[in-house]
Amino acid sequence: MLAATGLICVPTGAIAKEFDSHSAPFKGYSSFTDLKTDLRTSFLGKEVSVSGKIYDVTGKTTIPNALIEVWHLSPEKKNYKHRGKMFTDDDGNYTFITDWPNRALGKQRRIYFKVSKNNNVVYTELIFNDFDAHITDKHWEQNQQLAENKRFPKFDTFLNKSTINFNFTINQ
Repeated sequence: MLAATGLICVPTGAIAKEFDSHSAPFKGYSSFTDLKTDLRTSFLGKEVSVSGKIYDVTGKTTIPNALIEVWHLSPEKKNYKHRGKMFTDDDGNYTFITDWPNRALGKQRRIYFKVSKNNNVVYTELIFNDFDAHITDKHWEQNQQLAENKRFPKFDTFLNKSTINFNFTINQ
């Protein structure tokens, strides 16, 4: 009598990543991200600091304790190793600092966002270059309730450090 048994080893991280990546509209998302606001891997290169407020659908009330997940292409690479999670403070503020992202072929640099609160989720992206920051038409449509001075990103740069103020809304 001959008996055979087999065992197939598949890394659970690979399975989870595959299922996880299908839930986001942007490439590179993973929920397996540490809570951190400093995504830099080098302190010598170009960097960008992003901050802003999260508002409710009226565009007037800030949302405390919303979970923000961010990710982008790593500098000089074609993979998404730069990622982090943070929560908004009591006034709906968030901030993080990261290395200057690489850009996909034919596209500008971008940072992707997933914001969630009370089972409501919003995905958006911040697009920027050496001179300015931009929003997509979808972001513009979803954030009409914000006053114009809050809806559009504000960009500033000095030497190798850029700062961007980027606000948006989510249902509570």
